[in-house]
Amino acid sequence: MINDYFIQFEQTIADFSIIQKQKIEKQRKDFEFGIIKGKLFFENGSMEFIEVVRFVSRKFVKIKYKYHFMDNNNMMIFRYDNVKHHPHIKTFPHHKHVAEQILPSKEPDIFTVLKEIQKIIKTK
Repeated sequence: MINDYFIQFEQTIADFSIIQKQKIEKQRKDFEFGIIKGKLFFENGSMEFIEVVRFVSRKFVKIKYKYHFMDNNNMMIFRYDNVKHHPHIKTFPHHKHVAEQILPSKEPDIFTVLKEIQKIIKTK
């Protein structure tokens, strides 16, 4: 099961020509639980990510995630995560960091995050 998730994740990444280089590490803990993490490199920045995923009730559930997009000077452009440190946010624990702001956010997937990065890169 978790191998199916890893394959789907990597296929999604392969669909984005903005990615120039990638370093991905997959850890299969058991048939239904795993971690995928790494770094994607773009012409104008990079993104570090981690997803801790479990297959529950016939669907994949992200227990933990982080997508941290930075420019070439390692200055954060945005970060999505579900760390439980902003309980005042309406979408707690899901939120997005942009500059000094903490914004409500739905749980994103890798496709949505890469689409957002693609849009930012194309406007530069």
